[in-house]
Amino acid sequence: MKNFNELRKEYEEFKYKSYNISEDESKIKIDYEFEIPKLSVFRPSIEIEKRNINLKNIDNDFVKNIVFNIGMVELISYWKCACPKKVIVECGTLNEDQIQWFKKLYYYGLRRI
Repeated sequence: MKNFNELRKEYEEFKYKSYNISEDESKIKIDYEFEIPKLSVFRPSIEIEKRNINLKNIDNDFVKNIVFNIGMVELISYWKCACPKKVIVECGTLNEDQIQWFKKLYYYGLRRI
């Protein structure tokens, strides 16, 4: 089994490639795509039942922002299999404060106590 440093050297990048929101009469489906080049592509999805949810008054940009940020948290589950040094976000943007916040979450939120 490879150790932490060997994995980080071999798998240098983690890519947050995309997210997609779709819906039908009964549910909202969110699909994500993440990739660690030379290792794997990950395609998790989330389904939310629409019972008692009124989507008519919700701003589309607000929803996209929430879904994007859920993806930023979801990616941790896949990133930690090799802990690449670089996370590349291809499907959205982060300001400097957000970048620092997510770095803190990834590095300090995952440590053992």
